[in-house]
Amino acid sequence: MTSTTPQDAGAPQDRRERRRSATRERLLTAALELFAAQGYAATTYEHIAERADVGRQTAFNHFRRKEDFVTAWVRGRHEQLDRQDEADASTAGKTAVEALADELRALAELNERDYALAKELHDGGVLHTAFGHGTTTPPAIGSAVTRGQRRGEIRRDLDAATLADMIFDGYVTALSRWLRSDGAFPLAETLLARLTVLATGFTTPAGRNATA
Repeated sequence: MTSTTPQDAGAPQDRRERRRSATRERLLTAALELFAAQGYAATTYEHIAERADVGRQTAFNHFRRKEDFVTAWVRGRHEQLDRQDEADASTAGKTAVEALADELRALAELNERDYALAKELHDGGVLHTAFGHGTTTPPAIGSAVTRGQRRGEIRRDLDAATLADMIFDGYVTALSRWLRSDGAFPLAETLLARLTVLATGFTTPAGRNATA
């Protein structure tokens, strides 16, 4: 009689989960490519399923609403930031503000790379909807702020979550203006300039003449 180890028993489930994840990723890639190429509104579940080589019901089982494709795309970006922040946390000599700058720079690069998609989703109002469906401030931003407070680099009397929200809100606003202007200004430079103002403050030291 052959015994079954826990590892053997779990293998079929692991394979099913890997196949499920691969199918979901294939569907997401197909949807995003179609959104960029032919427009979000013009893309149907049938189009996505055909491009991913699966049935329509399979597509629907993985993504119940078409907006869920966009939400997954945004969350995937935030997961990239999380991985980057984990590396930054172990990097000696990198301050919290430098880590935040790197995260904003990474977001700018992602939008530049996927410009056609980001533009289509923004102009159709879908990107704004995705931000409202659970894709809140990336944990990586809050983590960097908290790390800075722990090290004494950022004021500890301020709420870390509020600071993180302010940084992310600044990103969202700048991104919207950049997409509305058809990329007329450098996104990364704008984001970094906003971070600098937020980090240093915009008032002069008390008692000092600003024109002195």
